[in-house]
Parts: sequence; C-alpha cells; structure tokens
Amino acid sequence: MNTQNIKNIVNDDDFKLVMQGMIDGHIQTIINSNDSEVEVREKAYHRIAAIKELIGSLEAIVASETIDENRFKIL
Repeated sequence: MNTQNIKNIVNDDDFKLVMQGMIDGHIQTIINSNDSEVEVREKAYHRIAAIKELIGSLEAIVASETIDENRFKIL
C-alpha cells in the first residue's frame, strides 16, 4: 500500500470539497424530509456515517505511517 498516495488524497482540497459536498447534500435531505420519511432520513444518516468512516480510515492509515516514521527517528 502506498501511503503517500493516500496522504495526497486526504490532503487534496478537491477531495475534501467533494466529501463535504456529499455530506452537506445528505444533511439537506434530512433537513428537508417530511415527518413521515423516517427511512429517507435513516438512509441519509447512514450515508453520512459511511463517508465519515471512509475519511477516518484514510486518515488513520496516514497517521499510522507518521507514527511509524517518528518511531524510527527516536530509536
């Protein structure tokens, strides 16, 4: 796995804008749903959670690489 590529993705402003746009779109779905549209809100919530999980996983890979790099500098 090339963590530098993942780091580039995580730090890419366009990637951040697209992810935030997707989250914002799902938030608007929740906000604009009718009271009876429970399933619509649940789907939007799960999609937001999935996007955040994806971003978190990518950030964790980058962070673990940084930790490993610093560990070798200390030793």
